[in-house]
Amino acid sequence: MDSICAIVVTFQPDAEFPDRLDRLSTEFRRVFVIDNASSSLRIREDDKIRVLQNDHNVGIAAALNRGLRDAHAAGYAWAVTFDQDSEPVEGFAEAMLASVRALKTCRLLLGANYVDVHRRRLAHHVGSQRSAPVRRTTLITSGMLLPVGFALAIDGFREDFFIDSVDHEFCLRAADHGAGVFVTREPLMRHAIGAPVAGVRWARALSSAHPASRKYFIARNALWTVRLHAYRHPLWSLRQFARVIAEAVGILLFETGRFTKIGAFLRGIRDGVMVDVRRAR
Repeated sequence: MDSICAIVVTFQPDAEFPDRLDRLSTEFRRVFVIDNASSSLRIREDDKIRVLQNDHNVGIAAALNRGLRDAHAAGYAWAVTFDQDSEPVEGFAEAMLASVRALKTCRLLLGANYVDVHRRRLAHHVGSQRSAPVRRTTLITSGMLLPVGFALAIDGFREDFFIDSVDHEFCLRAADHGAGVFVTREPLMRHAIGAPVAGVRWARALSSAHPASRKYFIARNALWTVRLHAYRHPLWSLRQFARVIAEAVGILLFETGRFTKIGAFLRGIRDGVMVDVRRAR
């Protein structure tokens, strides 16, 4: 337990964030909070919580890399990355480490299964919760346990992605460097994907209700990731194409401000296809 820390990236967190941070501080010996220039961040540092503030919003990838470097400098071998709206269950850290011991390898990424609070369902339906973790192709950033030294050795998260598909691209690159990618069967946190969407089940499934600026990165980065990794992960890449189509349908059918969002989405598709992703970094 002394070798594992938490890294949380914040940007304009809500009023309940301090309570979630308190929960994290009971699970981990040290929590690194990397703030992307929030206008108001009311967090008091102590012997468990260290706040690192960027002078502007550098994006989630650059913030995570800063957290990894500080965790490495402080001597931590493992880190769990979190979004600001995620809430781990009691015993989270010990459950994750128990899963690592069951897998009998240290070259891995381990995601925490979670309950999606907006869609009101379990993210991964993987059978008996008492069995060992199962293999996945990619994981979300929040609740991901990773070896700090290994993550830095493969150049961390791609900072030019800024936000969206940062986690997927990292997982695929880690797998290319020999890491196993797994997720726990047991749900170990509550996490919100996108914004709450009212209406029928199809609306909740297709619409993430993100702002137009986010729609750009969703499209561009999904296509960038496919271009980088399709040759090794063709089936996963086909699902990403389906995701892009579903996102467009969700915007047109269920979201407000659809014309602005579709414009941003189409610009993302253009740059996802036209920009040289290998040089963009």
